[in-house]
Amino acid sequence: MIIPMSYWKLSDDEIVKHYDAVAKQISIPIMAYNNPATAGVDMSPKLLKRILEIPNVTMIKESTGDVQRMHYLKKELGDSIAFYNGSNPLSLSAFAAGAIGWCTAAPNLIPELNIALYNAIQNNDLQGAQKIFYKQIDLLRFIVEKGLPRAIKSGLQLQGIEGGHLRKPLQPLTENEITELDRILKLVK
Repeated sequence: MIIPMSYWKLSDDEIVKHYDAVAKQISIPIMAYNNPATAGVDMSPKLLKRILEIPNVTMIKESTGDVQRMHYLKKELGDSIAFYNGSNPLSLSAFAAGAIGWCTAAPNLIPELNIALYNAIQNNDLQGAQKIFYKQIDLLRFIVEKGLPRAIKSGLQLQGIEGGHLRKPLQPLTENEITELDRILKLVK
């Protein structure tokens, strides 16, 4: 998974050349990761189509939080390119838009619900998928709002699993946030 990041604003040509340079050095499939909120670069569908011309760029992780873009990608790319959802609160909508998977940290805390949602989608069980999704949506929002590393580490600790340390300058959740996470996890289980 490659995300274009630079202090300076990158041109489309610079981004394509970066993906191409990496692709020429490795033989494994590459996922183009579009997450403008964290990378500061929003790769347009037009740019993603250019990047996908590179032979081993075979997937897209779409994390803009724009479900309309997901529909556009599916319409433009069809079934030839796999696109994955990277926006936790949009997981149900992303599957409806044609995402074939979901890249998320949530399975660290609720793997059964995440798998159940995927299976319900695969079985065309929309009502079941909605029920499963709504059961986890508060946790999915919490993870995004509080930051994945913080939320997952605290959630693991609440479950008695050592989650390692946070790299500086990240700070742990506050006591109030941990209490809120504990309440949410108890409702989800």
